[in-house]
Amino acid sequence: MALLAGLGLLLNFWPVPLYYGIQLVLGSVPPILALLLWRTWWAVPMGILPALQTWKLWGHPWAAVIFTLEMVWLTLAVRRFTAPGQEDNGRVVLFSMAYWLVLGAPLVLLFYGVVLGLDPTNVQIAAVKQAFNGVLNTVLAFAGLILIRGLLTAGKHSPGVSLRGVIMALALVTILMPSLLISLAAGHQLEIAVQRGALDGLKTVNLLFSQISARDQNTQLVMKQLGEGLAYRRIEANGTLLSSDPALFHRLDADFQDGGRVNVHEPDLAILIPRAKGPTLSKWVKGYWSYSSQYRNTAGRGTYLVQVVEPARPVVIRLQQQSAILLAGAFAVVLLGALASLWLGRRFERDFQQVLIALEEDNAQLRPLRLSAVKELRNLTLLINHRIQQVNSLGARLRQANAKLRSSRAELKMLLRCDPLTGCGNREALEIRLQEEVDRCGRSGEALSCLVLDVDYLAAINRDHGRRAGDALLQGLTLALRKRLPIADHLYRLQNDCFVVLAIGCPEQAAFELGQQLQTAITSFYLTPESAADPSGSNRLRTSCSMGISCFQPDHDSSDTLLERAQEALATARSRGAEQLVRADASPAGS
Repeated sequence: MALLAGLGLLLNFWPVPLYYGIQLVLGSVPPILALLLWRTWWAVPMGILPALQTWKLWGHPWAAVIFTLEMVWLTLAVRRFTAPGQEDNGRVVLFSMAYWLVLGAPLVLLFYGVVLGLDPTNVQIAAVKQAFNGVLNTVLAFAGLILIRGLLTAGKHSPGVSLRGVIMALALVTILMPSLLISLAAGHQLEIAVQRGALDGLKTVNLLFSQISARDQNTQLVMKQLGEGLAYRRIEANGTLLSSDPALFHRLDADFQDGGRVNVHEPDLAILIPRAKGPTLSKWVKGYWSYSSQYRNTAGRGTYLVQVVEPARPVVIRLQQQSAILLAGAFAVVLLGALASLWLGRRFERDFQQVLIALEEDNAQLRPLRLSAVKELRNLTLLINHRIQQVNSLGARLRQANAKLRSSRAELKMLLRCDPLTGCGNREALEIRLQEEVDRCGRSGEALSCLVLDVDYLAAINRDHGRRAGDALLQGLTLALRKRLPIADHLYRLQNDCFVVLAIGCPEQAAFELGQQLQTAITSFYLTPESAADPSGSNRLRTSCSMGISCFQPDHDSSDTLLERAQEALATARSRGAEQLVRADASPAGS
């Protein structure tokens, strides 16, 4: 995650230029990828860092706010509406589109149009560009997830990558990248054509004003015919300055700077933009085209320089309008492509899933599969349907025999492995189950505890009140113990008054707490002898238990040693008196 966070910051240092003041930033790709890989809330602060870079890049904080809200929404949506392991189903792209259509684009209109007060055309292209940028980042992150999971899980025992995700990623990338490249190429050619036209016009005006001076009576007439905002100045070799608008050129020299060659493709053409801080979009609109040329003075020696400027606003606005149309078209193509790829992925996934379900189904009567439109899947489905008919025919003949066999086996297993008095498992059942759990926990590393408890005073109760009272007490204690045991735990009767509890997934401290609960359950249970009328409760039969606990140690324990250590701990507990609880290989825990 640290590497991805650093990569997000690094990507925003190199934005992708589109049009005048319009750039794509890819810093959100790594945070979204981290969200899809680990479903972590750390994706939000990871996304905030590159989002804050746009403040310096574009001269205002509102883009950072919008991108941060996008990361918060995507994190909530993925964690709430996408099951773990299903991040590759493509829903994150739909979540991103929903954000930009419902909240992101309206926020751009609010912050850029109302708060910053930008030109409506700039606001429009900013909204379309931000939406396209957000969806582009999500698509790239989703494609990265598919690629990473595909590389990491190839040839390994793992869930792998979903077919729907692969189809959707391929479709989106093949749709989005050509759309982006076509949009960039078309915008680039449009910029070159428009700038070339502006340069040709300025060259003509520059040549015209190189032949006349500001004192010429025809100069003002020519200026009016050429249009408002056009201005020129002529600088002689001796420093003499002639200008049609001295105030404008003074402001340009003081408050404007060259906009650089990033968005100006003609080497002889320059654009002057304001030096003051502010949104980059507004600087291009407020800029001036500038063309300068040097001429030789025919009247004498020396040269003079003629500079012609005109407002860049009409050309920039026209270019931005065309750019907005290109980006809107690309965004619409991506949106439709996402919906189409999602539908296509779901259809293929449904066809494959029905084949897999049929192969994994253990029902008594299998249903024929629906035929797919894909030829290979259709042939596979026909073959499976033929097998289903054979299986159903064979199953009909075997079901009755199997039902009788299962019934007989269940009865026999119950008789062989069940204690007839308490209904608990007997020693044989304990040995089988204990071996299974030791083997399983040895492989998986899951905790396993063995609790051996011995009912105190049972011999005295049998002697004083009869064997029937002792048996009834054991049956009641068994019910009391089962009420306190989790479903996954197992209760066995080892001897007359000795019981064993196998606690699955129960580490040492939890086993100790479980032992205390079982002791409480036994001490809370009582039995009233049938032979005695005891309204006061003084003759109620009560008892307690001593207990030994051992916890499975994969490197040292087997099924025999685990039980033996618990019995040794029980022997230690009994040597200290009634109602004692001792852990194996540990100091006495007390009652």
